[in-house]
Amino acid sequence: MNVKLLVTGGYGLVGKSIQELTSKTTKYEYVFLSSKECDLRDSVACQKFFSDNNFDIVIHLANVVAGLYGNINNNYTMLVDNIKINTNILECCKKYKVKRLVNILSTCVFGNDLKYPLTSNQMYDKIPDSSNEGYSYSKRLLATGSKLLTTSSDIEIVSLIPTNIFGKYDNFNIDNGHVFPVLIAKTFNAEKNLIIKGTGSCYRQFIYACDFAKIILHFVDCKLQKQFNQLIVGPPVKDEITIKELINKIVKEFDFNGEIIYDSSFPEGQHKKTVDDSELLEYIPDFKFTPLEESLKETVDYFKQNYETVRK
Repeated sequence: MNVKLLVTGGYGLVGKSIQELTSKTTKYEYVFLSSKECDLRDSVACQKFFSDNNFDIVIHLANVVAGLYGNINNNYTMLVDNIKINTNILECCKKYKVKRLVNILSTCVFGNDLKYPLTSNQMYDKIPDSSNEGYSYSKRLLATGSKLLTTSSDIEIVSLIPTNIFGKYDNFNIDNGHVFPVLIAKTFNAEKNLIIKGTGSCYRQFIYACDFAKIILHFVDCKLQKQFNQLIVGPPVKDEITIKELINKIVKEFDFNGEIIYDSSFPEGQHKKTVDDSELLEYIPDFKFTPLEESLKETVDYFKQNYETVRK
């Protein structure tokens, strides 16, 4: 009998990347779920969906998400909607005896002024940055709920805490997207001037969605030494760059020769949240991230070729 595997948020950035990687495999029976098929904020709908199926493994990607300014303007909605989604998933995994759950958190769970590089046990040491407070607390509650669930059931849980994810299937909406796809879209549409919100001085580390999908699939298959596992997923510290450095790489890909104007009147979010790859390497000792220049080129080329159909 095939192992049945649910991917919530199955048509988002990471979900589509998993689809691409698993399109030719028959090892599992994959079910990629979209919000159109089931609103996971609705506990009745969520339970019916689980009861109609018999999932062995769940990769939980679904969440209400936006970029910096979407988070700032919708902190309450981000908190409430994501708590509903995450609670319903945990409850259904418990009730319908799912064997393994792979969760996706975010490095936004960490507050400011911590010791760098960050480690997963620092999650509760400081309050989250106010720019994404609602989203951050919802992810902290998912982490806590997951840990507690392993103490009262047989489920194995892996909670992954990635740095900024980007890739071909991103949301390139200038108003609601994350920084990487927004900068690609703005540069593509710029004529004389490229207007950037903020100074570009914040530091970030980026993960190519294809790399992250491979990591997730590793935790679907691997033998776990512990029932509850929580780890940061990020590249080495040397791969951290400023937003200004990222912009310079993007404009080079587009051969943009206009003026770049930084508007310092806009908020920029957390200044830095530096991680390294040490926690990941404990589980996957030989993992290598795709170099940023290579993954950036692939993303920009895909965006150009599929401009009419990309999310925006």
